[in-house]
Amino acid sequence: MNAFRHAMARILGQPLLGLAVVVALWFWAGMIDRATVQLLSFLMLNILLAQSINLLTGIAGQISLGHAGFFAIGAYAAGVLTKSHGISVPLALILAVALTAAVGWLLAIPAGRVKEFYLAMMTAGFGLLCFEIAKEWSSVTGGVVGLSGIASPTLRNLKVLGWTFDAVDLFRAMLVATAIVLLLMRNLVQSYHGRAFFAVQASEIAAGSMGIARGQVKRRAYAISGAMAGLAGALYAHLVGYLGPDSFGIMRSVEVLVMAIVGGMGTIVGPILGAALFTWLPERLQVFAEYQFMVYGLILMVIFLVLRRGIAGALTEPTRFIAVRAMAAARAADTKPAAPAPATNPGPADRPALLEVRDLARNFAGLVALDGVSLSLRPGRITALIGPNGSGKSTLVNVVSGIYQPSRGHVVLDGEEIGGKPDHMIAQRGLIRTFQDPRLVPSFTVRENILLGGQRHFRSPMLAAALRWPSTLREEADMVRRAEQVMALAGLDGVADQIIDSLPYGYRRLVEVGRAIMAEPTVVLLDEPAAGLSEAELGRLATMIRHLRDTGKAVLLIEHHMDFVNDIVDDVVVLDSGREIYRGDMRGMREDPAVIAAYLGVGQNDHA
Repeated sequence: MNAFRHAMARILGQPLLGLAVVVALWFWAGMIDRATVQLLSFLMLNILLAQSINLLTGIAGQISLGHAGFFAIGAYAAGVLTKSHGISVPLALILAVALTAAVGWLLAIPAGRVKEFYLAMMTAGFGLLCFEIAKEWSSVTGGVVGLSGIASPTLRNLKVLGWTFDAVDLFRAMLVATAIVLLLMRNLVQSYHGRAFFAVQASEIAAGSMGIARGQVKRRAYAISGAMAGLAGALYAHLVGYLGPDSFGIMRSVEVLVMAIVGGMGTIVGPILGAALFTWLPERLQVFAEYQFMVYGLILMVIFLVLRRGIAGALTEPTRFIAVRAMAAARAADTKPAAPAPATNPGPADRPALLEVRDLARNFAGLVALDGVSLSLRPGRITALIGPNGSGKSTLVNVVSGIYQPSRGHVVLDGEEIGGKPDHMIAQRGLIRTFQDPRLVPSFTVRENILLGGQRHFRSPMLAAALRWPSTLREEADMVRRAEQVMALAGLDGVADQIIDSLPYGYRRLVEVGRAIMAEPTVVLLDEPAAGLSEAELGRLATMIRHLRDTGKAVLLIEHHMDFVNDIVDDVVVLDSGREIYRGDMRGMREDPAVIAAYLGVGQNDHA
């Protein structure tokens, strides 16, 4: 079965196969009857709609139950502009796409503030609002009567650049438009922009810790998704020549979502398969149309129970998201992975601090989690942050990294106050952290998760990534080479192309630390990275942490594994109940009465 899926993945991933399908459909359209051409035209529309919801929900993780709203905006915009204002069809299409993209961008602002059920209800409300506007704004949309007389092959008045389009010509134009959109989407998903979408879907907090501005990512996902649905709507208007509000109800949104889910969310080929199924199926269910949605429900139940990753998941392996040309360029360069940096003496303790925490406090509804903590992290030194559970260690890391706002005090990174700034801005300035539980993209390979660490160093704009400009491929190839070096350092090169979700827990820990190294930070905060690791894995982790120190990084290590800490740290700070109770070296810590009391839960006098 795995061999079959691997073979199918290779076949379906070939660009020449897609080109061959486009060419075959182009010529076949001239030899078939009008009804079949019409059906193929609706297939193109459904592919665009399914891919638009796939990008937003399957890739960026933003639930939408109101996608028919974008479809309606694109359709009515194109219809009104051409019929009522005499604007040419190509320009009307461009304006309709731009309008739906703008609406998507604006919708993302309130949508970015809610999640899950509330997000679903808000987007459903957007769809219902668009439906009501189409029904009630009769002076523009025609209301319940509808908008008729739109240029279409049926009326034989659809002209593009002086050429009168018949049904076959329009289908061919839709075929080319759909192929271009799919190509651009594939390129975008395989770029670092696409990896940012997946990172936000997997964990918004982890995405922010890598320097990904999740608000901006969501707005881009909504805008692109809206533009694709708007294009489908504009083409639909000229395909049928008549627009009525009933075509844009809530069931249309549900149908679009079902297409993508059944085909396989998070892939490129999945929504195509789902669109093909649900374009063909209604034609076969006309005899018992009243049971049509019961059949849809049955299909969904089967998919959720048997094929949880959809049709595409059953046929192919998970889609890879690294640009193939970039990978080839990286390997062609034949750059050998860099060996781990040789061990050196720790940096002197009097070097200027890269990170200074001064009198930091954090309260939670009256509970004092941090109470006036101060510490300095210096380049080339590893500082251990130790304390019993509930002492405030993780809270300190969360405040410093921007997840929590400080109640009092200052956090200064390389001379700049960062206290209270958003987590992604702090990460972009060079402070990178890991988490108690590894937060990775489960559908990504080891290499792809490592590459996410380089997000803050990418510079190629989204358009360049979608068009796959040479500069973008060179940038991607450079990052792939750096990822190979990090994997060699961590001993992960043997599992580079394995899905992270299929690997043992220890590998995930090492991958998360490798992702932090990939970011080339100035300060690294490691939150219990040794938890759950075997002896061999602890050795790899120690090598990685020493590499950070030896390359001049300031490292803060939260850890309960005292033997592991004893071998690699230079300084120790101990917290208890949100306050510092010890600062010094490991030997002094083991003998300090306050530390002993904190861990044993006895008073100093009792211990003595």
